[in-house]
Amino acid sequence: MKKIILASALFTALVIVFTGCLKDKGFDNHQYGINDPDSQPPGVGFALGATTKVGYGLDVTTSTQSVNGIVQVNLYAGPAAAADIHVTLSINNALITAYNTANGTTVQVMPTAGYTLPLSLTIPAGGVNVLVPISVGNTTGLNSNLSYAVALTITAVDGNLKIAENLKNLLIIFSVKNQYDGKYNMRGRFYHPANDPAFSPHLLFVELQTSGPNSVRLYWPLVGGYNTPLTVNGQPACCFAAQELSINVNPSTNAATAVNTAVGGTIVYDAISQYPPGTILTNRWDPAAKIFYLSFGYNLGPGGTFVLGTSRAWIDTFIRTGPR
Repeated sequence: MKKIILASALFTALVIVFTGCLKDKGFDNHQYGINDPDSQPPGVGFALGATTKVGYGLDVTTSTQSVNGIVQVNLYAGPAAAADIHVTLSINNALITAYNTANGTTVQVMPTAGYTLPLSLTIPAGGVNVLVPISVGNTTGLNSNLSYAVALTITAVDGNLKIAENLKNLLIIFSVKNQYDGKYNMRGRFYHPANDPAFSPHLLFVELQTSGPNSVRLYWPLVGGYNTPLTVNGQPACCFAAQELSINVNPSTNAATAVNTAVGGTIVYDAISQYPPGTILTNRWDPAAKIFYLSFGYNLGPGGTFVLGTSRAWIDTFIRTGPR
């Protein structure tokens, strides 16, 4: 999954909570982070500390991921450090509470067992900053519908340096989604011998939500739940009992499989081999176009053939329209 760093604009409420901004020509001109070192004592601060938040997308994986380029402490001074400068960070979850209050959000505290981050840093002699990674472990237990945050504050620095009030806090908000996650147009046809005997076309607006490293679960905003969409004469209708469509992807081949993941559901989806007769159907993910081609159903004939009057069948393309 491509990592994207988002630095959002400052907003007044958090500026009041997080900082007591120092005003001077150097800072206003974005030359310095604390004050003009030609006339004021030098200091330290986070390179990205002036933003409300920094966003980062994590893969859903059991492997360790290294988050680089975010936790950077700068020395705001004219010359480079004459000697090693030791900086102490602390976890400050009050920043997350303040962010949620100001924005009406429900960002969660990142479980401390899920990541490692050095809290004692050193700007080396001759240097002007220190940059350290966050190491994130297994993310498969995190909820893709939630965001998680790591909040840091610079609490100490040696060398008689100041801590920039306007750059001492850093709020990093993580999202956890796989490459298939997003909003989709579900375009195709549905067949049911009683509800939709004409195999009517439909266009439905759905979400595919991360449920594992290589799987997504269909959420239907129209009905506000996880369902396998049902139509009556081409029009959306709610809902099949104990049927919830999920899609599993083989990342090596991009082959896709429709699965019913409803708790207590007894219906098993099978791939439709061809429709109309002679037309071979292949369930797959097209990573370039970001489209799922998915044909599935139940009460099918031998080899996954569609049987008029008996089968229940979906033949659809899921076209990704953007993130959710």
